Amino acid sequence: MIHVELSDKLLIIYVAISSVTYAGLLMSNAFGVYFGLALFLVFTSYVMAWYLIANLVLVHSQISFDQDRVEVMWGARASLGVSVFSRIPIKLMASLILIHPPHVVSEERVVIINGGYSSVDMIGRWIGEVRIIGGVVIIREPMGLMTIEGLLLSDGINVVINPAPRGMDMSVGSMGFGEHGISMEGRLGDFTYFMEYDYERPASSIHWITTARINELMMIRRNEYGSCPTIILNSSSRMLMPNNGNRPIDNALQIISEVTKYCPEVKVILISKGYVEQRTISRGLIPNLERDIRIRVLSNNPNNVTINIPRHFMKFIDPNELYPLAYIRGVVDDEPTATELNKAYAIVGSKKQALLLGLSKEGQ
Repeated sequence: MIHVELSDKLLIIYVAISSVTYAGLLMSNAFGVYFGLALFLVFTSYVMAWYLIANLVLVHSQISFDQDRVEVMWGARASLGVSVFSRIPIKLMASLILIHPPHVVSEERVVIINGGYSSVDMIGRWIGEVRIIGGVVIIREPMGLMTIEGLLLSDGINVVINPAPRGMDMSVGSMGFGEHGISMEGRLGDFTYFMEYDYERPASSIHWITTARINELMMIRRNEYGSCPTIILNSSSRMLMPNNGNRPIDNALQIISEVTKYCPEVKVILISKGYVEQRTISRGLIPNLERDIRIRVLSNNPNNVTINIPRHFMKFIDPNELYPLAYIRGVVDDEPTATELNKAYAIVGSKKQALLLGLSKEGQ
């Protein structure tokens, strides 16, 4: 899986060498002729030797990672150790571009083939779960005469981009996600009394002010009404399309993450045109939820995808490997209608217990 790109410099040098030889022939100058031929042989020998060495090293190269799973917070940075090694025991300087969906941002990194592990920095751009299946290794001839690219695939690693650890600072109504449940406090049920902390409950349920005052772990007991909201989430293609780099679904998933601080498991109803499905989501499953929504949209619109990989390498990758790398190119006609929203309300049982994400009031 090698791709070679020749520079215009190579043609210019060969034209210059040919001119020397041709000038010697015109002037019947044997020295000029032999000098031009010698230049041609020496230069061609160098080009062919460099090409063969670089090509052999790349053909017998593999890529490996120092871990099989990376977790990073939304908007945060993480490092990954990457090694490119070859059965040909020659060290060459190269550039490495990792192959992954746009959920993470990684820059081109200079590596040494057969030089051990190098650290590659990644930034969690969007919430979700994606895979890095390998990388494109680029070896550039020192004079810029040609570039050889090699596609190196591996078993891959999972990259999980989790919601950011933000505080409970949101007003659902003001964010335009829905008209029910202006603050999360009202969604959690009315205060009843304090009680000793139950160690089977999440630490987020501890009331720290009371705990500090009496020097004993205490939690709030609430009545059952509205203890945890049921979230109705728009899962259409519009939610996946970035606007100035930000996607609507990331804000929605961040809100779900905030809810899971108080409710370990949250019922989420996914709706789009002709589709209604209920899920039970915990905090650790939020990136997985984004992946399922994305793959469903992609599988329903296979001609509306883009893949972050050079086109000349596409034919070397199994089509089944492309879906984890693919992303939607544009919005399609899959926005949920009132029919799907009413079906979701029927599952919830009461509009007062529903929290709408990604759904405008006009669509209710």
